[in-house]
Amino acid sequence: MEHARLLIIFANVIKYGSMNAAAPHLGMTASAVSHHIKQLEKFYQIKLLNRTTRQLAPTDAGRLLLTHANQLIDLLDKADDDMHNLRNEPAGRVSITMSTVNSKNPAIQWALVQIHQRYPKIHLVLLENDSVVNLLDENAPDIAIRIIPTPDNDTLIVRPLAEWQTVLCASPDYLRQHSIEKTADLLTAHWLNFHDGVLLNALEHLGLSRRLPENRTDCPNHSITAKELACLGLGVTVMMDGDIQSELANGTLKLVLPQNKLPDRTVYAITATRSQSAKVRAVLDVLKEGFGVG
Repeated sequence: MEHARLLIIFANVIKYGSMNAAAPHLGMTASAVSHHIKQLEKFYQIKLLNRTTRQLAPTDAGRLLLTHANQLIDLLDKADDDMHNLRNEPAGRVSITMSTVNSKNPAIQWALVQIHQRYPKIHLVLLENDSVVNLLDENAPDIAIRIIPTPDNDTLIVRPLAEWQTVLCASPDYLRQHSIEKTADLLTAHWLNFHDGVLLNALEHLGLSRRLPENRTDCPNHSITAKELACLGLGVTVMMDGDIQSELANGTLKLVLPQNKLPDRTVYAITATRSQSAKVRAVLDVLKEGFGVG
């Protein structure tokens, strides 16, 4: 442990640029810091720092050692964070990935406000992207909100939040100018496409060719852009009805061919493991409350 302490002292000297500057951060005197650096150089039998009256800089050996020292500090910081997150009081960083349009959903917005008010020590990181994130990756988000027919990985822990229906929608202005009375009319519609698979699945379910329409505007992985363009009257898009509740209520958007039912999907809150820290449990509980899940 003493050797680890010497590496931390060394890294702080480099970080703050001098022994005098590093000393207060280490709770030591500058002479004590200097003594420890000499001990480290004696241990490795190599010069680690070039000292002049104006500056201090690591030698090549010092730069190499600094890499390992920083890795040690990162490891210790992670250990501290992990233990901190297991405390009863929810505190620390919680990352949530969701589609770009989900962030405008009333239930999610309500939950975000409640988390901020109830747990001021939780630092939320919202990652809005329509692409699917692998929650088993080392640096994956803590929680993923996904709208899928069934969970795509048996190792993940899924918590159902709501059942939504896939729908086609467009603005009243667009529908006045481009009447859509039957599925064949969709072939000449202008499509707002945020995800090829979503659009192709909808067309196939409606009995149309599983081929991307030529008449379309692509906004890959940005469902919120597709919804906003639809509100402006630029075309038809595929949405989940839960994501356009407000727009349907105020008349900004209308359902297209509502008699042609598209598949229902489940909204899930997904984590990589069942065992969660207090901060993640708190966020999950508020999300379930927002969606009315008991």
